[in-house]
Amino acid sequence: MQTTLRKTTLAAAITGALFSASFVSANARADELSDMKAMLAQLQDRVAQMEAKAAQPAPAAAMAAAPASSAAAPIKPVTGFNWKLYGRGDIGYTVSRGKDASGRQLTNHRLNQGEMASRLGLTGAWVFSDEYKAIFGVETGLNLFNGNAGGGTQNNTTSSVLFNRGSTVGFASTTWGSVEGGTMYMAPFWVSLGADLASAHNYGANDFSALFSLTRPESLGRYLKDPVTGNASKTTSLAGNNSGTALFYGNALRYRSPTWNNISAEVSYSAGQQASSATDLENDGRSWAANVLYKKGDLFLGYAHMDYQQSNDISTAGTPNFIKRNQVTDIVGARYKWNDFTLGGSYTSYRVSNAGGYAADAFGVSGAYDIGKHRIEGSLAHISYDGANAKGAFGTNTGDGVGKPKSTAYSLGYLYNFQPTLSFYAYATRIANNSHAKLGVLQFRGDNNYFGYSPVELTAGMFLVF
Repeated sequence: MQTTLRKTTLAAAITGALFSASFVSANARADELSDMKAMLAQLQDRVAQMEAKAAQPAPAAAMAAAPASSAAAPIKPVTGFNWKLYGRGDIGYTVSRGKDASGRQLTNHRLNQGEMASRLGLTGAWVFSDEYKAIFGVETGLNLFNGNAGGGTQNNTTSSVLFNRGSTVGFASTTWGSVEGGTMYMAPFWVSLGADLASAHNYGANDFSALFSLTRPESLGRYLKDPVTGNASKTTSLAGNNSGTALFYGNALRYRSPTWNNISAEVSYSAGQQASSATDLENDGRSWAANVLYKKGDLFLGYAHMDYQQSNDISTAGTPNFIKRNQVTDIVGARYKWNDFTLGGSYTSYRVSNAGGYAADAFGVSGAYDIGKHRIEGSLAHISYDGANAKGAFGTNTGDGVGKPKSTAYSLGYLYNFQPTLSFYAYATRIANNSHAKLGVLQFRGDNNYFGYSPVELTAGMFLVF
């Protein structure tokens, strides 16, 4: 190696000299050429001397292994504070078609949130050792059209929550897992996420995925009677009408286990309405959930269960009459990646007590194919309802009073990943409703309120992540 280095140095010196010589006059070149020949002879002699010296055997002491006492000290764990700022800016132009309750067709053009919600977040940890650290994270939703940040959560539906997409602090152990408190997704979300499209940019759950759309609470509880208002106690449920797989819950705790043989678990709990200081609602919004996840290489399997409680005064005069009902969600999901193909699917069961037998079942598949910077995504899902016309404790559910609603959703999308942090996309979504259903597309549920109409949504946009 030393010989090569020296020869390289010699060549560089000669090249530099020749390069310099090209800028002088012809008369000077002859003199310089003589000087260069003399320099070259000296350098060649020097190289020969150094090569001869390098060929001599190294002293035994130098070749001997270093004594044990001089071994490198063990590496100490990195401790202290570390953090990361991250975000996503997503904007798209959307055209959606639906109908209002009177049957008038609606065509809306919107510059709107695109594939997923824009957000800004901060996460970090104070590392005490290889075993223990304190952890935290906050995330706020961003409205790129009016500059607002924040929004509502499942058990605080006002728009005044700054870190509406999560705010947690906790303690983590490599051996025992982690405990966190704050506002967070409940356990079923991670099964829904893992089973849906596995895009590096959209976190596996884009708004235009049919599978993701039909397993959200907006569709699961589409025909469920809202809590009674105008009651004797003058209270209303602020916990939202429906629970499901993809909402944030305040006033919550969760425990996450470490991973054993590719298996991990989570238990999450929300104390409910106390997040809004509405203690008179008798634990409205109290919920608990758990999941079990298996991840090995390109294979993902998951199951989750959630029990969400609503409490509302159903009286219209006299003494308040609080009635509780429980919404129970079960979801099982799987995903597998083979070369450039990704395929996922899930089944979601949703049951509500004190609601006349109201229930919803959704299942579907989603897939993606990557071709270099190009990505094609598609999904198909189906949902059907029971008890949509039944009478429950809160009143008669909001079906058409005739038959059983059924809806099938289709989506197809294309992404061009221009850079690792910048992508462009185009999506098309259609929901085919039977004559008893009026499900709308995910972003604009209110665009379709007419039984039997099948809405369509087209979107093109871009997103930047960091």
